[in-house]
Amino acid sequence: MFEYFIRPMVPEDIERLVDIRPGFVTDTVFKVEQFEQGWRLVEKKLSTPFDKGAGYDFTPEERQSIAGRLAQDNTLMEVAVEKSTGKIVGILDVEEEAWRNTAWIWNIMLDVDARSHGIGQEMIHHTIGWGRRRGLRAILLETQTNNVPACKFYLRMGFQLVGINTLFYTNQDIERDEVALFWGFPLRAR
Repeated sequence: MFEYFIRPMVPEDIERLVDIRPGFVTDTVFKVEQFEQGWRLVEKKLSTPFDKGAGYDFTPEERQSIAGRLAQDNTLMEVAVEKSTGKIVGILDVEEEAWRNTAWIWNIMLDVDARSHGIGQEMIHHTIGWGRRRGLRAILLETQTNNVPACKFYLRMGFQLVGINTLFYTNQDIERDEVALFWGFPLRAR
């Protein structure tokens, strides 16, 4: 049985993040279809599964950004740790954006072997509670149309699709099947 605990992140954890293997494989993608002045997302089967693999590795630049946020007092930074090995198997990296009274989830990533054990759900619940205690109006995050497992997870957790950016990564995002999707979870009515 996989056992874990979640605790606040400490500076010593930053270099250990490279042990997390947060890639994913999917056999579907959300195709963005443009029509008139709008878009539609249609889930399509791929002829060959898409493997993000090492695409989400924690580069030195990413670890430096995480360390910078960890030093701030307007963040929720947690790691999930496997009890038997002490290995870090997940990260939650959330920053309050006071100018719009929201929380931005920079990272919620789990090792491929740590999924389907409730860690992601627990981290989202921590974020919701943290945001409400701070009086924030919403939680926001971004993912991609090729990360169908993450999109479905956010939907199950009550997030709503609040935006699409077809030029976020390149000028060929639609053709590359990697369009930025923005998700929101309202914490209060206004």
